Amino acid sequence: MPGQILIADDLSLNRTVLRGKLTSACYRTITANGGKSALALVHEHLPDLVLLDYHMPDMDGIAVCKAMRADPVTRDIPIILFSANTDHAHRLGALAAGADDFMAKPLDEAYLLGRIRSLLRNVVRRNAWRDHPNTALQTGFAEAAAAYAPRPHLALVTGHDESRQGWLDSLSAIWPQARIEATTLPHALGLDHDSQTPDLFIILPKALEQTGLHVIAELRSRAATRNAEICLILPRAALADGAMALDLGAADILPAPLDRDETRLRLERVIRQKRMADAQRKTLDNQLGLAAFDPLTGLHNRSHGMALLAQRMAHYVGEVALLLIDIDRFKDINDRIGHNAGDEVLRQVAQRMRHDLRRDDILCRYGGEEFLLVMPDADLCSARLVAERLCARIADRPFDLTDISQPLRVTVSAGISLHQATGTPVATDALQRMIEASDAALRAAKHTGRNRVVSAQSAVA
Repeated sequence: MPGQILIADDLSLNRTVLRGKLTSACYRTITANGGKSALALVHEHLPDLVLLDYHMPDMDGIAVCKAMRADPVTRDIPIILFSANTDHAHRLGALAAGADDFMAKPLDEAYLLGRIRSLLRNVVRRNAWRDHPNTALQTGFAEAAAAYAPRPHLALVTGHDESRQGWLDSLSAIWPQARIEATTLPHALGLDHDSQTPDLFIILPKALEQTGLHVIAELRSRAATRNAEICLILPRAALADGAMALDLGAADILPAPLDRDETRLRLERVIRQKRMADAQRKTLDNQLGLAAFDPLTGLHNRSHGMALLAQRMAHYVGEVALLLIDIDRFKDINDRIGHNAGDEVLRQVAQRMRHDLRRDDILCRYGGEEFLLVMPDADLCSARLVAERLCARIADRPFDLTDISQPLRVTVSAGISLHQATGTPVATDALQRMIEASDAALRAAKHTGRNRVVSAQSAVA
């Protein structure tokens, strides 16, 4: 659905002209003839973006902006303030009140639409998180404001013959709390890990002359820099370049010559946006981690373990050993001393088994008290040695549990099957038959006394 935009202006002609431009661009619009009616319509419709005239007789744009930012329901709606008066006080007042941008009348249509598209992209991303059925993913919004904010890291992308020190001194005076360094485009594009990437690239005029606007697309396309924000320093007259830069993914345009207060406000807004996006990505990574790992033992869960097994069989050529390992008489442990003790046994068993893993081995909690160990490049003899070592590691040392006074002795049994990986995909039912071979060997180990290792070959024999 196209974005809905509220236009607030006390002059009917201005509203009509703006509405026509936005309707032609396929936006839905609602209009208000003053500040009070604008505020009422904001709460009624919750538009995706608001265009506010600075001067309205009943309630000016600054007051409307402050009221929206003070209300948790409307505080994140993007706002563009515009005025025929473009002096320093008006620009600064708009940005300080919480406007995302301030534009001069008459509005440049290309730049206005570019700015609207840029802001609405952020709205789409924000709403995707807030409307996600997994409510845990929404916590990034709450965390961003309260979490510790590290020192902002800014990188000035300079041209070959550009004076770096002058720009560094100027930006350092504007934002002394930030860490600011100079770099070149080749260096920025050569970054190979996002830990090396600054929060924000500021592209200086000479660099832009030498590289063109495609530098924005280049930074956006690289894995290490795709999540960094980008700002350009441009003369106020270069609106056409500014509109194109916003469409390519720039977060903001810093008007040159730089005004200390205005530049600081714009940079702070961009960094707040970056911090929010970082919090969202971190929350998503945490949720994906929970989807892949068993929260009790910290091992891969069954579904992820099976996915890794399928991947290993499809890309590896050679023998692969599958070990199913089961805690002996685990139901008795739960029945006698409780499920809390049983959970602690599972955690400690998983911890002890980790010590015998090679780098390419895959260990997962297969279900209940069962664990699956995948060992590429392992023949039957070496797999059996590992399984017997695991059994001994668990049986030889009693388990100290908080719920019981006496240490508990625990044993495990293991079943082994050996398979040939050919480097081609294996069907799900074939993978299941491989697991069943190990399960048959495990049952044989249970039936012949427990605390022992049986291979599929010996189980059949």
